[in-house]
Amino acid sequence: MIPETAHVDRFPVRTPTLPPATHTNVWCLGDEALTVVDPASPYEDQRIALFEALRSRIEGGSTVERIVLTHHHHDHVAGADDLRARLAEIGQSTPIFAHAATARLVGFEVDELLHDGDVLRAGGSWEVRHTPGHAPGHVVLHEPETGVVVAGDLVAGISTIVIDPAEGSLAEYLASLERVDSWSPSVLLPAHGDALPPAVLAAYIAHRHTRTDQVRSALSGRSGAAPIELVPEIYPELPTSMHGFAAIQVRAHLLWLEDRGEVSVDEGRWTLDRR
Repeated sequence: MIPETAHVDRFPVRTPTLPPATHTNVWCLGDEALTVVDPASPYEDQRIALFEALRSRIEGGSTVERIVLTHHHHDHVAGADDLRARLAEIGQSTPIFAHAATARLVGFEVDELLHDGDVLRAGGSWEVRHTPGHAPGHVVLHEPETGVVVAGDLVAGISTIVIDPAEGSLAEYLASLERVDSWSPSVLLPAHGDALPPAVLAAYIAHRHTRTDQVRSALSGRSGAAPIELVPEIYPELPTSMHGFAAIQVRAHLLWLEDRGEVSVDEGRWTLDRR
């Protein structure tokens, strides 16, 4: 599914990510000058395994040009500072690149800031595109020549993407999905799970709108409801232990509806606007 001309390798590492995912994909771009995306694991054995894989490439004549972070979440950045230090010990000076909003949220120094429209050379030319919604500093890397998109947490090969209003926005997320879809990519390389066909983007957009319709329906006929009260109707398959988590997703949809003037909120209770 990944074009051979894209010069992309995957190194899955075990991370404390959200179930059902258990690993984060570290994508390695290029042949001689390498870009490593999301060295993610806090676990020593996984950090060593990734470093040894890269050292093998270095001994074959490659250099690690840079480390790129798609966003600030722990299951994407937990091994970045460690990898930079290990590479320095063998003479590789490897800067960490991230969007400014990501740099403010990680607990280590980011060497270079990424901006929408930047181009990174790694086998081919990879365009940096700011795609907020899941996280404020989320970026993807797009290689126009092959159509490959290193997607971070824009999409996932396992389950769907969490939108937490504390740091994300459903409106921004939908806009980011639509933006990437407009490029007609050939394949999406997510941080969790296998490579995905581009049709996933439209499916994700449709899924979010379907979920919004479910929120409208659950509110219909109620004089007001808190997000947690809507969860059993919207997510009947979830155990009660997951209801608090699901309520965060419901709130993301309610905020989107509020921005559109379709609902209102008073002291934490939401109602449909019937004007």
